[in-house]
Amino acid sequence: EATVYGIPGATEALRQIAKLLVTKGAHPEILKRTEALIAQEEAIAWQKLAAYRPRLQGKRVLLNTGGVKSWSVLHALMEIGVEMVGTSVKKSTVEDKERIKQILKDENHMFESMAPRELYNMLADHKADIMLSGGRTQFIALKAKTPWLDINQERHHAYAGYDGMVELVRQIDLAIHNPIWSEVREPAPWERQPDVEEELPSMQGETETVYAFQKFVGTTADGFGKC
Repeated sequence: EATVYGIPGATEALRQIAKLLVTKGAHPEILKRTEALIAQEEAIAWQKLAAYRPRLQGKRVLLNTGGVKSWSVLHALMEIGVEMVGTSVKKSTVEDKERIKQILKDENHMFESMAPRELYNMLADHKADIMLSGGRTQFIALKAKTPWLDINQERHHAYAGYDGMVELVRQIDLAIHNPIWSEVREPAPWERQPDVEEELPSMQGETETVYAFQKFVGTTADGFGKC
């Protein structure tokens, strides 16, 4: 089993495919050509990723997906120095979970499922700088004013292979450093003002006027007495 996510994953996948082709009768020269292609593509990818490393170093990522992506994307992101605060293992096999343990060295960052309220609290408490998930939990992140990136099949970009890894990192960088987040996290204008009660004058006189008017409106002709 191999993955096409991340640079090492793409490299290992190419090598396995080349070896399999040779065992099926392909010319052994394909192994050398594959290694040459790997060296070329890895150099290009690492050069492009170097620009993002200082901007993303230490950023905390919450990966709320499942299946093979729970470890393949996880491994790919750790290549650029981000910190994984959690990864969902929903729909992950026993083998998938073992791979995650080997990558993270800690089971505490694995969760089967997380209730929407718990997920919101985690993001609202700023325990993650971005969440990668599917569209189903998109609005939880947005409500918590936290950057979000679609990592599931509905995504708008391809994240597989060498170019895909660079694109994934680019999209994470764009999401985290989008200036909109500093704006939406600012207090609303009415939250910056003093309490309304402190600004308004006493309403006692106004209340008495309203009461007198209501009493007048409710008075019948008989209530005025004889003219």
